[in-house]
Amino acid sequence: MRQKEKEYEKLKLRVLKIGIAIPGTIRETFLICGKENCKCAQSEHDRHGPYYFWNRKVGGKLTSKSLNSEQRHQYEQWISNRRQLEELVEAIVAFSLNYATLLQHDAVPGKSRKTIRAKRGK
Repeated sequence: MRQKEKEYEKLKLRVLKIGIAIPGTIRETFLICGKENCKCAQSEHDRHGPYYFWNRKVGGKLTSKSLNSEQRHQYEQWISNRRQLEELVEAIVAFSLNYATLLQHDAVPGKSRKTIRAKRGK
């Protein structure tokens, strides 16, 4: 069991190193300004941009926040951190389920195991 506890401690340390973690994606777009004589309306290659937006859901609705190129890099890192955090949480849950199963098998034989049953009706 000592080895399992060390594995768990390693997972916890990885979580502590992650830093800021946010949901969402970064969208890059090129826009048409709407001026009649601007070449952005004539060709896709001459559109204005790139412009960056941080997209995420807030209260079930898609929300966007405009970012400059410097912010874009920081937000991409934070979004990547979120994905790493989710993977680590999945690993911790899987580890915990495995650990709980091992503890069940190490239970002392001969002791009774009572099953908890839900009461039905009132």
